[in-house]
Amino acid sequence: MITEEDLKAHGYNVNSEQTKVLNEHYHDPKNRWALKEYNARGIGRNPDNYGQVDMYVLVNESEEIDNVGYEFNGCPTIAFSASIFTEEIKGILLEEAFLMTQASLEEMAAKDNCEECTAMILVAFLAAYENYRNRQKGMGEEFVLKMIETSLRYSEQSCG
Repeated sequence: MITEEDLKAHGYNVNSEQTKVLNEHYHDPKNRWALKEYNARGIGRNPDNYGQVDMYVLVNESEEIDNVGYEFNGCPTIAFSASIFTEEIKGILLEEAFLMTQASLEEMAAKDNCEECTAMILVAFLAAYENYRNRQKGMGEEFVLKMIETSLRYSEQSCG
C-alpha cells in the first residue's frame, strides 16, 4: 500500500484522492497488453538503461482514441504510471491527447524534472501519434521510435 506520507517523502505533492488512484493503478494496472488491432504504434526508449515502452493506439474515424495498450521493460513505476496515462487518453481526440502529452513533457523539462519512466511513456505516445499521421500519408512504417535523454529532449527515428 502506497501512503500519502510515502509519496510526500519522495517529493510528490499529492492528496488522499490522488493517492487512492495511484494505489488502484499500482495494484491493478489497466491496458497492460499489446493491442491486436491498432493503427498507431510508438516506442519510447531510454538508451541509458535499456528501458522501453511500446504503446499501441486504436484511433477511430472521428480521430478519437478507442483503445490503447502498452508493454514495457524497465522500472515498475511504468506499470501504474502508464495505466493512469492510458486511462486518461481513452475516449478523447487524438489531437487533444497529443497536446496534453506535449504540455506534460514541457512542464517536466521546465521543472528540470527527470522522471525517465514517465518520459518514456509520454514519448512512446508521441511516437504513436507520429506513426498514425505517417500512416495517413501512406508511409508503410510499422512504428516510430523516440529516444529520451535525461534532459527530456528526444530524438526521432522512423522504423519500417
